[in-house]
Amino acid sequence: MVNDYVEEELVVRPIHGMQLSEGYIRKENSKGFLGSLPGLLPSRGRTKEEVRVRLEREAKAYYGDDVIVEIAPQALAS
Repeated sequence: MVNDYVEEELVVRPIHGMQLSEGYIRKENSKGFLGSLPGLLPSRGRTKEEVRVRLEREAKAYYGDDVIVEIAPQALAS
């Protein structure tokens, strides 16, 4: 079965450090966006940024205040 949504990778890392965890954010048809990180509750919102910010708040509570959640850069096709 082919899914009709675009999924992007989320990365959790300290401000000046290496990756701690990864998850995803994806479009949920007309409902908005859904994001998830391992060990944290999934988050929904109208925009990707809204979901990212909500997940970042939860990640800070779990890992500490010095972490960020960012959408991973897309690899360029060769």
